Amino acid sequence: MAAFFVGSLRAETSPLLSGALQRWLAGQGDLAFTEHTRVFHRDGSLKEERVERFDPSQPENRRWRLVELGGVPITEAQSARWEAKKNAKPRQKVDKSPIELFDLDHAVQIGDAPTMARFRVPVRSPIPHLVPTNEIEVVVTVDKKTGSVAGIGAALREPIPVLLGVVRITDLDVNLHIHPEANALASDSEGVEPGSTARMTISKLGYSMQYNWSDFTRVPLAKAN
Repeated sequence: MAAFFVGSLRAETSPLLSGALQRWLAGQGDLAFTEHTRVFHRDGSLKEERVERFDPSQPENRRWRLVELGGVPITEAQSARWEAKKNAKPRQKVDKSPIELFDLDHAVQIGDAPTMARFRVPVRSPIPHLVPTNEIEVVVTVDKKTGSVAGIGAALREPIPVLLGVVRITDLDVNLHIHPEANALASDSEGVEPGSTARMTISKLGYSMQYNWSDFTRVPLAKAN
């Protein structure tokens, strides 16, 4: 079985990498996901736990849905109160294309095989003075046959101070597996394979918060209001 070689090769803005990312990010829609949040007291005991579902294809007042609170399915009254407050926040506007968050000029090819190529890609921060990204390592795997993204991984080399040090990201692990046909322009594939996960732990004023994301599904783009 062919193995990836260890040596690092400068990608020189690899057409394979840039083309794959452009197709994936331009794609067929946004990602819906399930978010499992746990908030801990300073002494480490559990303060709050909830499970939510985010679906960006839904109208503004239905994007977020509360599924569980404290490990128990929620009532209609709880759902109505929580979702009215959560969905009152306006949808964040994105001025830049997602492809601009990747510094492709400084990507490095770190693996090569007959069917796959792997690249370490630096990430640009959308707000450099508030969210530094130099300690985040992103690895993109590209399927050579289809020219599409086969996987995206991210990890944290060192804890990151965020919002001028008020918040610290202490753990990050992203492991997304993409269907080979997901980037085809005519594809109806959901894109992200089952079992793909992401997690992040942050510390804020002595409190620890753990976020786990799963059940990713590619959904149609939301219609503009």
